[in-house]
Amino acid sequence: MKVLIAGGGIGGFATALSLHAVGVECEVFEQSTTIRELGVGINLLPHAVKELAGLGLLDALDRVAVRTSEPAYTNRFGQQIWREPRGLEAGYDFPQLSIGRGNLLGVLCEAVRARIGDDHVHAAHQLRHFTQDDHGVTATLRLVDGSDGTVTARGDALVAADGIHSTVRRTLYPGEGPPTWNGIMLWRGVVEHPPILPVDRWSSSAG
Repeated sequence: MKVLIAGGGIGGFATALSLHAVGVECEVFEQSTTIRELGVGINLLPHAVKELAGLGLLDALDRVAVRTSEPAYTNRFGQQIWREPRGLEAGYDFPQLSIGRGNLLGVLCEAVRARIGDDHVHAAHQLRHFTQDDHGVTATLRLVDGSDGTVTARGDALVAADGIHSTVRRTLYPGEGPPTWNGIMLWRGVVEHPPILPVDRWSSSAG
């Protein structure tokens, strides 16, 4: 069996590793010309970390992530509003990890290249359309490397991990239309700063 994966992001690479773990051949096709570590900070909850640990990635994740013991919310004066234990401290078998999205993608990409081989990861391949028959699926991909050529790939199944503007979703659900913006924009920033509320002082932070 061979599976084609449209999209070289977190979902696509995690799928590739899971397929490889059960002995299924796969190929990943990413439309970006290079696979870059992009994105902001995210939290991986214990049930997600369990799956990644099952793929043998926990040590690699620990090198680029922070094991979150508990989050705390305060007002602008530093007075505590809420706090709660997380991960191992909350009794789970696996930690909660705070990690940059780009770092997570980097860990997944490195593992995919090592396990299934560079020749099974294709950048600059944009899925344009696909056809399905009784024996599998044929994907047509446009080369976005400047040549503007096309290639075809054949597999038993096609997994759509091609993002918010998914070609597969648009093909299967043509009446759904494009994603709709809700009109809300969020700005986030990060600065290096000494801890404002060390763990051993949170209990007395109301003062």
